[in-house]
Amino acid sequence: MSGHKHEASLHGGGKKKKRVKGWVDRVTGGIVVVVIKHPDDPDATVEIYVPVEKFKKRTPKEGEYISVEIEDNS
Repeated sequence: MSGHKHEASLHGGGKKKKRVKGWVDRVTGGIVVVVIKHPDDPDATVEIYVPVEKFKKRTPKEGEYISVEIEDNS
């Protein structure tokens, strides 16, 4: 596993956003599937689908830890 960090953003216009940590489960069909902890249930996880184009430097590999920005619904 690499020590590199990758960042992606999944937010629209002016909505409030927050950065969460996760790991890359798989990369398929131009989509990076990132697994994060569920915001309301720390024992559960949620898959976030991030288009490869959102990563500025390079596409992350399976198993890498990354951070993504998501809309903050709290």
